[in-house]
Amino acid sequence: MSVASGDLGEITGGHVRIGAESHVGRNVGIVVGVVALAAAIFGFTSYSNKQDAAKLAQLESFRSAYADKCEAPAFRGEAASLLKDTYLRSERLQAAVEKQQAALSSGTPCDEIARALKAADFPMPQPSSSAQ
Repeated sequence: MSVASGDLGEITGGHVRIGAESHVGRNVGIVVGVVALAAAIFGFTSYSNKQDAAKLAQLESFRSAYADKCEAPAFRGEAASLLKDTYLRSERLQAAVEKQQAALSSGTPCDEIARALKAADFPMPQPSSSAQ
């Protein structure tokens, strides 16, 4: 005896389902997950950008103060993108800049500050040679 000739009620429990099962719950779950992931990525990116902006503001503040007090025109203006990237990736440079900014404010000689920056591998700008 084949299945086709038998009573389908015994096999299916009394009702026959034809067609694909509805996946509304799964689809809503996927959409909610994607939206939550996008929100988390956006939140992290915004937070990270705010942190980076604060760190770069400290770098620019130090460069400006150093340029004014130590008569270092190479420190004037905005820092090069390579310096910014290096600074943001190195906690050692960030700590050195913070420490040397405090030293600069307390009246430490510029030579000592320059030595401390070089010791921390701070990329010092080359003095521009205007004499020809």
